[in-house]
Amino acid sequence: MEALGQAKYQVRFDWGAAGADRVVPGAHVAVLVDALLFTTAAVVDAERRAVTDAPLPAGDPGDYAAPTLAGAPAVHAAGDAHAAALAASLGARGIDVLAASLRNRAAVADRILALQEQRGERMVVAVIAAGEPFVADGAPRFSIEDQLTAGAVIDALVALGLDHTSPEAAVACAAYEGLRNAVVHLIGASGSGLELTAAGRRAEVRLATERDVTSVVPSWQGGAFRG
Repeated sequence: MEALGQAKYQVRFDWGAAGADRVVPGAHVAVLVDALLFTTAAVVDAERRAVTDAPLPAGDPGDYAAPTLAGAPAVHAAGDAHAAALAASLGARGIDVLAASLRNRAAVADRILALQEQRGERMVVAVIAAGEPFVADGAPRFSIEDQLTAGAVIDALVALGLDHTSPEAAVACAAYEGLRNAVVHLIGASGSGLELTAAGRRAEVRLATERDVTSVVPSWQGGAFRG
């Protein structure tokens, strides 16, 4: 398990609950990515609260109702529940758990660097892509929106000097670097993006593809991500 746990690397990457079990031991912070929609929802909600000190109003185009799963939407409800359970599991490990999306990927990297400077020693970071469970068997679907968004977070970490990446993290980073100019199109045209668009939720897909537009970094506290 030590090899699969990427134990000698500062920045690690894996998928879902099983992946978290492999790469989180020994980490100081976990970064959860569920681009469509759970962690993006948490980021957008934190953005709105920072401005209005209130949650998103019901019916708002950006209201995912996902950070606490209150009134979870029919589309991707299973995926949001999967990501929420994963966040809770990570939080129970006694480490910092941050919500990442394209919207705040640079801010997440800045937060981790600040935490490292506060500690005065190297921070070990586990980036976890949630993926989506198939309803039939619960196995994860390795969704490209999570692959690219996780890679974007790792890219931002590398840019700040947190560059001792595992091969798994390096491959995710390279996928983002090679496709960065096509990320908006690829996420929108992905299976998850098309499913949401067909359900009349194109605005939420668009919000998930905006890059480095906020400095908020929600962390898992008391059963929910809070900015």
